[in-house]
Amino acid sequence: MYMRKDFLQHIDKLLEQARKEKGVLAYLVIKIRRIKDINTAYSLQTGDELLQRLEKRFRKVMRPSDVLSRTGDSEFGMVLPSLNNVSHALLAANRIVHEGEKPLEFESHFIEPNIAVGVSIATNHITHEGLIQNSTIALMEAEKNNERYRLYEPEIDRTLPPKLVLENEMHYAYEHDEYSLCFQPKIDIANQRLDGAEALIRWHSSKYGLVNTQYFVDILEESTLLMPVTKWVLNMSLRKCLEFQKIVSDFKIAVNLSPALLTNDEIIDVVASAINIWNIDPSSLVLEVTEGAMMKNPALSMDILKKLDALGVGVSIDDFGTGYSSLSYLKHLPAREIKIDRSFVMNMLDDPKDKSIVKAAIDLAHNLDLHVVAEGIEQQGMQDSLTDMGCDYGQGYHIARPMPEDALKQWLSESHWVKRTA
Repeated sequence: MYMRKDFLQHIDKLLEQARKEKGVLAYLVIKIRRIKDINTAYSLQTGDELLQRLEKRFRKVMRPSDVLSRTGDSEFGMVLPSLNNVSHALLAANRIVHEGEKPLEFESHFIEPNIAVGVSIATNHITHEGLIQNSTIALMEAEKNNERYRLYEPEIDRTLPPKLVLENEMHYAYEHDEYSLCFQPKIDIANQRLDGAEALIRWHSSKYGLVNTQYFVDILEESTLLMPVTKWVLNMSLRKCLEFQKIVSDFKIAVNLSPALLTNDEIIDVVASAINIWNIDPSSLVLEVTEGAMMKNPALSMDILKKLDALGVGVSIDDFGTGYSSLSYLKHLPAREIKIDRSFVMNMLDDPKDKSIVKAAIDLAHNLDLHVVAEGIEQQGMQDSLTDMGCDYGQGYHIARPMPEDALKQWLSESHWVKRTA
């Protein structure tokens, strides 16, 4: 293990090397949460042994070029040099969490570690202080949002106001066209072609800059703006879909529906109106609803989903495997597809159990005449494995990141996934 001074000097050397080679270097802050509680409940010796055993686990998933050091009472620092892209840093963070949170057996008990990771990517002129600080900020955000890991995003303003203040700003944003859409492509794995894209809302505030999407969406779902903004997203998505169909004739657009809208009959008229306004084939629209959202009011949600299905739009069950729906409920859903949650997909190359879960979900869906979308495809090996398992569709950074309209049009003109309209 590097001592603190030696560790920092080693980071500086790797930063200089990354600048010369123009490679991607990442720094991870790995925090073992609740270590004080473990020390109190068991003993300081148990806590120390837990940290030592976790360090051995982390080293198991490291590459020879990676560097690990204990940097605090409950923290480790890890440097990942010579990465191919940012997604590989996130994949490493996911592996760290997955390996580290397996239960540890002591003499008379088991302890399940709780881990959070902050990730930052080196920029051209960053120092080790800045790199570590950025990772620490990402770690704090991960803990605040109850996430296992988070990538530092420098373009996001981290001095956001309280929710009530921001909600007022969201009304201003709606009236002054500050919202926009990004699009993440979705591929047809089986037929080696593009299927369409998922539309994702973004907010670049004139006052606060680019606002964290999850932060303002959480506020939106409890505000009076939910339906107006949903109307805007639907209409803008269908308008852009028609433009994309000039390049890919059967291009489909997917739009996320808030859980709150699954108990509001008004959404049926809103969707029907948007389809009529743009005179688009209803099958070009896919509405994504989370598995958990449907369980808040199963009967009403089922009724609304059936009415949406009657309009001719597709229904997709998002984050499948993380909710609470029973198989008896699932078989009656008027859905076109399920989306396997990324947490299973990202681990399946390293964990046979996750791979078995993904394969079982694919087989189950096919037996119910549903298609399957795999989220979180971060490398070619994942895509190859999903192809072998008969997965129908896929999304992930290995294929394409979310991008603005102009960038997507450029991607469509160049991508090997696209069979172009004659």
